[in-house]
Amino acid sequence: MKKILTLVCALILGMGIGQAQVHQGETAAGFNLLYGSEIKNLGLGVRFQYGILDHLRSEVGVNYFFPKNHVSWWDVNINAHYLVGLWNEQLYIYPLAGLNYTMVDYKGELNEKGEENHIGLNLGAGIEYELAEHFGINFEYRHTIIRKVDQGVFGLGINYKF
Repeated sequence: MKKILTLVCALILGMGIGQAQVHQGETAAGFNLLYGSEIKNLGLGVRFQYGILDHLRSEVGVNYFFPKNHVSWWDVNINAHYLVGLWNEQLYIYPLAGLNYTMVDYKGELNEKGEENHIGLNLGAGIEYELAEHFGINFEYRHTIIRKVDQGVFGLGINYKF
């Protein structure tokens, strides 16, 4: 956890390096390939992004992790990103923070069933590279802090900007 907080602080302190090309009102939609550290499995995600202010965007995303060991997992996230340009208005880093709603469904072998719903906080960072005017790829790490079940999520995604 200390490493994550150190990374977020370093990213925030480094924001004077450059400014990103996200503008107020700009929208994007995308898909992610995910890996969850708690469920230890792959998942898929979709997201929608909206430029609230120049350099600041909001993101709403829904993620589904494939069932493993009779456990299925999905979550909904509302995050904010502050984009910082690093190179030629094509490469950006961003710290992220937000809220998470997680649903974990247990279906045991002996008809044991259960469902847990959690609300948590997201902290993380990402890097984004613009391939073309309307397309970009990104790599992101988000750590969801929940009372009982923390999960780190690595994501590799593609965005289309409108």
